[in-house]
Amino acid sequence: MTSIRPADPAGTGEHDRSRSVLVVCTANICRSPLAEGLLQVQVDDLDLAVGSAGTRALVGHPPIPESVDYLRRRTGLTLTHRGRQMTSQLILGSGVVLTMTERQRAEVVRLVPGALRRVFTLRQFVRLAPHLPEGTSYQGVDELAEAAARCRALAGPPEPGDDDIVDPYGGSPEMYEHSFALIARATSRIADVLRSRLRCPAAEPTTPAR
Repeated sequence: MTSIRPADPAGTGEHDRSRSVLVVCTANICRSPLAEGLLQVQVDDLDLAVGSAGTRALVGHPPIPESVDYLRRRTGLTLTHRGRQMTSQLILGSGVVLTMTERQRAEVVRLVPGALRRVFTLRQFVRLAPHLPEGTSYQGVDELAEAAARCRALAGPPEPGDDDIVDPYGGSPEMYEHSFALIARATSRIADVLRSRLRCPAAEPTTPAR
């Protein structure tokens, strides 16, 4: 069983914010743990920590079988995540926060107003990324998020609902597949942006041999 490394397991905010991504949904047992797993496996060699939380989390609950099965089919990995509540510490400790809907994005910003320029829906971030300055790279995900926020005017407003990924919980198999396909597509595009735009962490200096 493979565990997906969370951005901040204890919720202490003591890790490096510039290398941490937080994904948010409602209960943290369906969409966000799946997005966490899909994104983490695609950026695992970038020294990034990806975690997830819920605005009204079912704390301690495992992901639903549909999410576990989808990730296993896509990656061969098994989710070992447990639901946790979104907190101000988690938000402050993450360089970028990615939500499933605009409503959840607003909830994050209400909790931590200062995070406004680092919070996006998954699909909104994907929509803004092509407008980033060509050839520019960023030291961390926080710098990248701030740059993406400055692209909102260039990208223009979305059509109603275009930036959201609807919760399929309790719905038909087709609803799950549609929602999960949107998550997979968005996380793949986001991983591409992270790979192409983030600078690698500076290597530790070595002491010359004498």
